[in-house]
Amino acid sequence: MKRAAWILAALFGAAFLGAILMNARLVDQSRRAFAGGVFRETSRIPKARYHLVLVIPDDDDSFFSGLAEGVRSGALETDSAVQVFRYAASSPADSERFFEIALGAGVDGLIMYSPRGEPVLRRAEAALRRGVVFVPVGTDVPEGEPPGFIGSASLLQGFEGGRRICAALGASARIGVILPAGGAGPEEEEPLFRGVSASIQAFPGARVSALTRARPGTLAGEEAASAMLGADPSINAIFCANSRDTMGVAQVIVDLNRVGSILVVGADETPEILRYIEKGVVTASIVRDSKWIGREAVLAFARIKDGGAPAGPVEAGFYVRTAEGRSP
Repeated sequence: MKRAAWILAALFGAAFLGAILMNARLVDQSRRAFAGGVFRETSRIPKARYHLVLVIPDDDDSFFSGLAEGVRSGALETDSAVQVFRYAASSPADSERFFEIALGAGVDGLIMYSPRGEPVLRRAEAALRRGVVFVPVGTDVPEGEPPGFIGSASLLQGFEGGRRICAALGASARIGVILPAGGAGPEEEEPLFRGVSASIQAFPGARVSALTRARPGTLAGEEAASAMLGADPSINAIFCANSRDTMGVAQVIVDLNRVGSILVVGADETPEILRYIEKGVVTASIVRDSKWIGREAVLAFARIKDGGAPAGPVEAGFYVRTAEGRSP
């Protein structure tokens, strides 16, 4: 059984490598602009200068869709063709396989979602040896602070979330924190949680009553919120770190008829989250500017490709969406 699995994996890898090499050759031959993720052979499309690969999780969190949108926007500005490769969020180790395939294809640049626990420095060195510009993107700066990283610090996101909760509830705040799926290491050491913990110090009596990490999957936020509230009914605020969990928590609050008695601070901005904000289910949503991250990653690639040096880690800002509108 194991041998058959290895054979299938090898065949899949070979087929995938062949596909990307073919695309790379097409780029070298025609260098035509990418539209909608597929090469279109038409004389009316101008030739593209660069071939970029974006590697991100296949996740319905709006952070990643915004990231891809920003990369495509930057690609238009830099005359680049983009291929987007997605790996299952439940199998982050697959990202290494896509990394190796991109290097083997000899692309011009590789923009890659890079969580804290991944070997980002090693990847940067390997890409440099192969002449591929590597731009890591994500939320928190990975270990070693690799040059060129562009992200959105979850420490600041957590601090803002805790501050807003305690501004409304003060010392009576009993907060449940839902960390995003896919993290590594102790939950108490997550920058997001440390941000929440730091912000509530100004409100003696306020505390984090529950801390959990969501599992991968569409219903992860609902499952985490239901378990949290079932175990500790005193919780009167929930803070979640991404759009999927925000929508799941909001649905649980509606189902339990707890709108108004449990304050929800979520993340990012989708049509569903905006409706929950308008109805008072979600009090505020901290919107990470992943579109800016994606666009800036492509612009950084172009600067490096033209001879510039990688900059130090850069963090995008965020804004807060409430029923009153958007605020810095």
